Amino acid sequence: MFLTLLATLVVLGQAPASSEAPLTVLIAPPEAAGVPSHIVSFAQEHVSEQLKTQGFQVVRASDLSQQLPPAQRKTVLGCNRLEAACRITMGEAAQADVVLITELVQFLSGYRVGLKAYATRDGELLSEHYVPGVHEDQLLDALTESSEKVVTQVRQALRPVAAPVVQAPPPTKQPVQPLQPTRPEVTATRSGAPGLAWVPAAGGAVLLGVGTYFYLQAGADYRKLKEMNVTGPEDGAALVQSGKRSQLLSQGAFALGAAGVVTTGLIYLLSGKGEGEQKVRPTASVLNGGGVVGVAGTLP
Repeated sequence: MFLTLLATLVVLGQAPASSEAPLTVLIAPPEAAGVPSHIVSFAQEHVSEQLKTQGFQVVRASDLSQQLPPAQRKTVLGCNRLEAACRITMGEAAQADVVLITELVQFLSGYRVGLKAYATRDGELLSEHYVPGVHEDQLLDALTESSEKVVTQVRQALRPVAAPVVQAPPPTKQPVQPLQPTRPEVTATRSGAPGLAWVPAAGGAVLLGVGTYFYLQAGADYRKLKEMNVTGPEDGAALVQSGKRSQLLSQGAFALGAAGVVTTGLIYLLSGKGEGEQKVRPTASVLNGGGVVGVAGTLP
């Protein structure tokens, strides 16, 4: 048993002291004119016990009176408590933070019970609370109620509790998606053929037609000679010369006409279709004993 008690005392001795001293309250002489003295003493003692249970350090007026020299006692405790200078003097003499004054006023309907708390630093009112119509057997409850109300406001004024700082969680960083390089879409477009690309083909078609004519003419002369459809040697020689000339002109016309058609074809092949189909197209075909050339479509 002794060892247990010793261990408890050691632990209590090692406990850290409070970082902040409790508030000191001076219970000043009450305002209770006409109230029986035993009720006044009873009320003062009850208020003192209430403050102690709530963690305050209490200095009663009787204790302060014994500490002061006689010359100063009347000046401090006998001043007008309605004045701020008087309350400051009492609080500084008791080295208190708060000066508490109990008020008991008797009416026909009962007592009006109240407590008023003043700050020693400036003598200004910190808090007050009154309970009217209190019967004598209800004084304890009324004083307890007033004490709880006043003490709460005094603590808030002199020892405010800082609200806990809640740190906001750091913002979550969204992963940054790497930018994908965009490649511009290049659409290969081939410009359309020039508007006059059909001219070589048209000229070639005409020349092919001329070549066909001379080719047929040379064939006709050849058949006349073969069938001996001549009137004499001179007529035969003329047919030979005419056939050679028609054959030569036919070959030249075919060559130039083919060149024109090929030129137009190359223009179309190299330039592409462009925005739309060309409206003019050369045509050529070879038949037995000749050929057919032409232009199909609408000329611009």
